[in-house]
Amino acid sequence: ARCGARNVVEGTARAFRAAAASSPELGFEVPVWRRSDGFWVVSEDATTGRVFGANDNIQSSTWSTLSALRTTVGGHPMARLVNDVLNPYGMSRILFIDNKADRHVHTFFDLLDSYAGKTRYVSKDYFAAKNTAVEAHKRGYVTWGYYYDRNMTAFAATQSRFDLLGLNYSAPAADFLIMRATGKAVIAHVITTPSSASTASCKGASGYMVSGVKQVVPN
Repeated sequence: ARCGARNVVEGTARAFRAAAASSPELGFEVPVWRRSDGFWVVSEDATTGRVFGANDNIQSSTWSTLSALRTTVGGHPMARLVNDVLNPYGMSRILFIDNKADRHVHTFFDLLDSYAGKTRYVSKDYFAAKNTAVEAHKRGYVTWGYYYDRNMTAFAATQSRFDLLGLNYSAPAADFLIMRATGKAVIAHVITTPSSASTASCKGASGYMVSGVKQVVPN
C-alpha cells in the first residue's frame, strides 16, 4: 500500500524505489490527485499536511508550490505520477492506480493509455466512487473496488462496478464470504504483518494490499 508505507515514507519516489528493490513481482498502489496545472502527483490525502507538514490543497496547487515541500520524516519530495512512477515502472509493473477525486476521468485514462494502459494497470476506487470505474470499463480496464466492513450495507448496490473486490483484513469472516459469493477475487487490506496476512488468508482473501513490505513480502 502506497509502496510500503510502514517501512518508508509514502508518496515519494524513494518509496517506489524501495518497493521495486524488494521484489521483481511486487505490484504498486498509486493514489493520485490532479494539480491545478493539469498534472498528477502521488498522495493518499487531498491535502499535504499529514505527510509534509505544510497543509496545501493539492487540487488547487501548482508544482511550483508542491515541489518545495519535503516530508517531515526524511525530507523527501512528493512523487509525480509521470516522472516517478509511469516513466520508470509503467511498462514493467502492475499498477493499482487510484484517481482519488474521481474526477477528470477522460484525461486520467488518456494518460494511462499513453503508457501500458489496460495491459498493466488496474483502476482502483473506494467503493463510493463511480465516474472512474465507469470510464475504466469503457476502455477495457480491470477495476478494483475496496470496502471496509462498515461499508457492507452498500455492497450489494455497488459491487457490480468492480471486477476485483477489497476488504479490510479485520472484517468479519461473514463479510468475506459475502464478497466471495460474487465469484470475484477479494484482496485484503492493509496487511502490515505475517499475522494479518494469515488472518486474511484464513478468511478467503485471494491477495494482499501490503504496507509492511519488509515484514510480509519474501525477498
